[in-house]
Amino acid sequence: MLLDLKKIPFGQHLSRHLLFREDDPLGVGREQGLYLGLANESSSMFAGFAARSAGFILLKPTVEGREADYSLQADPASALVDCGKGGGIRFAIDGCALLLQSDGPGLELTVRLGFGETVSRTERGYELNLGATKYVIATRKGKAELEVMWDLTALKSTDPVITLTPEDGVLDVVIWDTTGAYKLPEIAPDVDAAAKKAQAAFRAFCAKLPAGASELLAYNLWMGFQGFRGDALVCSNKINDNRFQALHQAVSALAFRDAEDVIDLLGALLKQATPGGLVPCQVKESGIVPEAAPPLYGLALSMAANLDKVPKEKLEAFYALYAPSVTWWLEQRSLPDGACYYAYPHECGWEGAAILRTGEPAVSPDLAVWMYLSLKVLSDMAVLLGRQEEALAYAQGARKQWAVLLRLWQGGGFVCRSALTDEVQPCRTALGLVPLLLGGALPAEMRTALEARALKIHGGDSLLSGIVALGAPALAARLLAQGGEKQAAPAAAAYDPARCALLLALKERS
Repeated sequence: MLLDLKKIPFGQHLSRHLLFREDDPLGVGREQGLYLGLANESSSMFAGFAARSAGFILLKPTVEGREADYSLQADPASALVDCGKGGGIRFAIDGCALLLQSDGPGLELTVRLGFGETVSRTERGYELNLGATKYVIATRKGKAELEVMWDLTALKSTDPVITLTPEDGVLDVVIWDTTGAYKLPEIAPDVDAAAKKAQAAFRAFCAKLPAGASELLAYNLWMGFQGFRGDALVCSNKINDNRFQALHQAVSALAFRDAEDVIDLLGALLKQATPGGLVPCQVKESGIVPEAAPPLYGLALSMAANLDKVPKEKLEAFYALYAPSVTWWLEQRSLPDGACYYAYPHECGWEGAAILRTGEPAVSPDLAVWMYLSLKVLSDMAVLLGRQEEALAYAQGARKQWAVLLRLWQGGGFVCRSALTDEVQPCRTALGLVPLLLGGALPAEMRTALEARALKIHGGDSLLSGIVALGAPALAARLLAQGGEKQAAPAAAAYDPARCALLLALKERS
């Protein structure tokens, strides 16, 4: 499988290094060319736009000191900059290190610095202070020179240029992503070893996905994982978005069928929750933003197989994290009739989702579904753990949520109900279609009515519409056959791990 680096970056599982080709289709202002990107360092925003391009380093291959023409080749294990008769530069990633080796060409690295950021020479090599990160460029063979000048007019330095030159025709460089630790970890001895390691890891990852899964979708999902405090979280887009969001974590878990894999992934996010059960709606290295995020995880857990095969210790630990995130809603956001409500629209997890025109707290069918699925899963887990009383309580709670969902059905569609008054109104957003994910569990009347208008969403979230399609395998099959997956989730070229996970799940369900 080959990668088009104009559409999909070259990267690795749990690594922040990205290699991509920029032709500036969105007008971000970056010079066209080959870039090395460090995910999470392009996060400064002003009025909705990126304030600076920190963390992106322009790479210019050179032959005999002159900029050279080149072509690009990449697969999940390694990337090649081919300068024709001038030779080539191979790249591979091993954890926090990017390895590059050349049999002739050199390389110029142009670094754009933000306020307070610097490049300096130390005993470890050239250190780039980019935000909270130190980028260390160390040569194992070859020469490195820094060129930077002071601009008296602008009262700042020019963008530093680090020139890497082969020695005896060979260039061997390691570029480290580090937070400043004095001792750097051991890495593969060369590009070939790092590439073999990455290839084996990718194959092992693919084995956890549905049989016959698209390698391109699998690669996007695999590459989208980032490490956070010793755990794996899914980033929605390493180039444009540095946030780990609860929605993306839950959606990405849909691609895995084995319950232990699902629990490992969801547990990584739930570990960041508050003791009371508030789940992070946003996670970044600089801080965690907890919020009343709906319990989205029940869908992935209910689809996962072999919950009874999960080691009891792991199931017990996950149960202890999962239960507070669900019961929080029963304790803090429920009415006397058992219905849970969103205190404000954003609590649904999708920005700008208007549930009621008035903006009042709303009892919404999607929340009833999330609660039903999660309480049902908690009941199943409690049985496996020998907690019969808790199992019965959660099962009773699930039945209440099902009753709430049925009360929100009014002649051909679902409605939202004000938590303060008797006002009801049709669900005008994609949220009204979420009950489709219950599939055959819905009464025939509801299912027929909902399928008739499925995915005809005005301004709806594509992730959400993909989740909806999961509840209607026949409908999803027709969409896939007609190329309708673009409605359910964009193609892999969009480079969004969560959307790729949805496509993998849709393909299996179809």
